[in-house]
Amino acid sequence: MNDTSLYEYGPLRANEIDELNGVLEQALAFPVGSMAGWTEAISHAQMRVVRRAGRPVAGIGIIPMGHYFGGRSIPAGGITAVGVAPDQRGTGVGRWMLEQTLQELHAQGLPIATLYPATTAFYRRTGFERAAQRLIYEVPLAEMNLRDYQLEAAPAGPDEYATIKQLYAQQAAHSAGFIDRPEFYWQQILEPKKKIAYRFIVRRAGEPEGYVIFSHATWGEPLHAHDIVALTPAAGRRLLTLLADHRSMIEKLHIPGGPNDTLLFQLAEQHQKLKQSLDLMLRIVDVPAALAARGYPAGLTAELHFDLRDELLPANSGRFVLRVAGGQGQAEPGGAGHMRLHIRDLAALYTGYLSPHQLLQAGTLDAPAAELARAGLVFAGPHPWLPDMF
Repeated sequence: MNDTSLYEYGPLRANEIDELNGVLEQALAFPVGSMAGWTEAISHAQMRVVRRAGRPVAGIGIIPMGHYFGGRSIPAGGITAVGVAPDQRGTGVGRWMLEQTLQELHAQGLPIATLYPATTAFYRRTGFERAAQRLIYEVPLAEMNLRDYQLEAAPAGPDEYATIKQLYAQQAAHSAGFIDRPEFYWQQILEPKKKIAYRFIVRRAGEPEGYVIFSHATWGEPLHAHDIVALTPAAGRRLLTLLADHRSMIEKLHIPGGPNDTLLFQLAEQHQKLKQSLDLMLRIVDVPAALAARGYPAGLTAELHFDLRDELLPANSGRFVLRVAGGQGQAEPGGAGHMRLHIRDLAALYTGYLSPHQLLQAGTLDAPAAELARAGLVFAGPHPWLPDMF
């Protein structure tokens, strides 16, 4: 890249807000004026900027949040709003900015960072790897064939937002990949500015078992279910019935789900089709912190010995041993280094996106058969996916 001494990385200044929003809108092909609301929601204090000769030429946002793995919320930096001014593209400033951000997060002791990529190869070069799926399905409402009114469904007002959040937290704890939503993100889900949101909670004898949040649809538009949680099979059937009952005026439902989704599994036929697919990428920022932060299968006692490569964050390179017992893990430097892999491939293993054997087949991991088998047990869990975009 160009001489790095030409660039300055640091927090966004108050007098740079409008200029940076303009840079990001142009870089990301967003409508003029659309970025201001997002950077304000994130908090301008969480925006970073690269300056050249005092002029903002690139920017990046860091959302303090978490991701659930193994029943625990792992502190994470959600990377968003990454953009470079057109005249600075090809100089390497985008990668340099991302490297500065990762070094900042490492200095803070943050275990992981995540993002949705515009270009996968670019982020792989800085240690990110595909680690969870975001899938949107399209379902013909007339073909859902559900008429289950066993549970009560009723609109939810602001006084029940806490109940919705509690239901989500219960679902998220059993997931792999769901985010521990910051308050501003909850606000956008519960009370979006662009379209009216309809919120319904389903109950059994007064006790909540699930909810759905979907947006108003007009003739010819699909019904968008933005957030849906069913803690019981009956709640799932009631929520799907609630959505299917729009079939007289609306043809299609768009709904987030997992690769083997338990809600869609309850439908009589396989008429759903995949409408959108984009993989989340994850970066292990601090190896010992990340390995210790997630949960592990209860009743399993095991050791794994890693030999890692990380060109950007040298503290992550070398040998580490992970000891798992009682659903918890502790990691420290040392060990025999049986399992050899790059830091980005540890991300795919860490989340369960790929099994140890799949990484071996991909040529990105090398380990004896016994170590592969142990790693498969240690990182066993549901396939990672999440409904949220950031």
